[in-house]
Amino acid sequence: MKKLLSIFLLAAFLFQSTNKLWIMVSFYVQQDYIAKNSCINRFDLIPICAGQCFLTNQLKKSDKQEQNIPDIKLKDTHLFFMIAFNFTLNFAETSIFAPTLHLQPKRHLNTSIASVFHPPRPIAIAIV
Repeated sequence: MKKLLSIFLLAAFLFQSTNKLWIMVSFYVQQDYIAKNSCINRFDLIPICAGQCFLTNQLKKSDKQEQNIPDIKLKDTHLFFMIAFNFTLNFAETSIFAPTLHLQPKRHLNTSIASVFHPPRPIAIAIV
């Protein structure tokens, strides 16, 4: 099933990317019919274009369809992890003129992280 799907997607991709080639191949295969029935100048006594006007119209339509395809732009995602620290300032009252400064970091950790990231628990299997 996967092989069939991959072959189908590959064929669809190749057909889409070679669209102009297929238009030209189908034109040259059916050039006599196009010159007699679909050409703009088919009623002239001496037709000169031999269906080339039909080919140029088909190629212009193909170009317009390619221009109408919207460009898909992916959103930029920035992944980051930041640990928040809250520093408190404590002044010791040892001296009036020379206060000492103590920095104590207080970490705010999320408790739900510990419930997710832990080693696996062993499963007890009863043998009967």
